[in-house]
Amino acid sequence: MHAVEQKSEMHPIDTILHRRSIRKFKDKFVPYDNLITIMKCAQNAPCAGNIQNTKFIIVREPSNRKALAKACNNQAWISTAPIVVAVTSEPEHQKRYYGLRGEKLYSIQNAAACTMSIIIAAEFLGLATCWVGSFDEDEVKSILAMPEHTNVHAIVPIGFADETPAAQPKRTLQTLMFFEKWWAKRKFPAYGFYSENVVKTVKGAGDAIQRLSEKLLGKKEKKE
Repeated sequence: MHAVEQKSEMHPIDTILHRRSIRKFKDKFVPYDNLITIMKCAQNAPCAGNIQNTKFIIVREPSNRKALAKACNNQAWISTAPIVVAVTSEPEHQKRYYGLRGEKLYSIQNAAACTMSIIIAAEFLGLATCWVGSFDEDEVKSILAMPEHTNVHAIVPIGFADETPAAQPKRTLQTLMFFEKWWAKRKFPAYGFYSENVVKTVKGAGDAIQRLSEKLLGKKEKKE
């Protein structure tokens, strides 16, 4: 079987910017060599200490895919993907070298980097994915016969998209990116995730209340 050709003249940056989460897949086989290419990309993701404690379980049997979909809080659409990848880890391997930080943080970071590599590689090959984080971990581990010391970080269905969802709205970059310090070089102070317009409105309302208070206080003083 031949590999799916990469998207025509697709630049790597465009691959990232045009990626969408897909929840509807065609009933079409994903070539094995595409799967191996994707997993090689996952293997080459950044990894703390190059310990490579992230492991991947490839699920193709329909009954197992349905079981996983049920374990993912009954998200039946997951079973329609011809391949479902469970991204797992052995945190003890990181703990051995980096202590609690390796166990609680580096293992998660490693798995997240691998998951994103899977998603981008699949997109570049003309395939579609969705990062699923909603699942019953104990149930997933039972389905996949995983040992007690392992963790499940993500479930990634892979297949050919049967939908073309529109891009989701994103916050403006200026509300997410700072230089040198948190909220640096901003005219107004931070109010959580609110925009500057909201900050202006809040400040304006406060000033109006202050003016009204002063006005009422002035009237009271005149009466006395």
